[in-house]
Amino acid sequence: MPSRLAAAVALLLVGAGADIASTYVAVSGGQYVEGSPVGAALIATFGLVPGMLFTKAAGMVLIGIPVAVAGGTRRLVATLMCAGVGALSLATAMRNLLLVTGVWG
Repeated sequence: MPSRLAAAVALLLVGAGADIASTYVAVSGGQYVEGSPVGAALIATFGLVPGMLFTKAAGMVLIGIPVAVAGGTRRLVATLMCAGVGALSLATAMRNLLLVTGVWG
């Protein structure tokens, strides 16, 4: 049985991959607007894929710092960072899919 950390890392990889792929498709169709001002700035500065990866890293920091300050173990912090960003990435990918199909917006 895989550990929670391994499952969280898998969620992060799947979510990030889906987010990047769906964002690329949405940008190609001209319908995409980055919802996060930080994400928009990073994408404008570094390009689509590097900017999105930096955005994911920033999200992991924002999730990890409060958990670490609250006394979470390194394993718990890593698990919550990966799972949190992975889940948010999957939600964003779903939003992008709805944008591309014309259901959203």
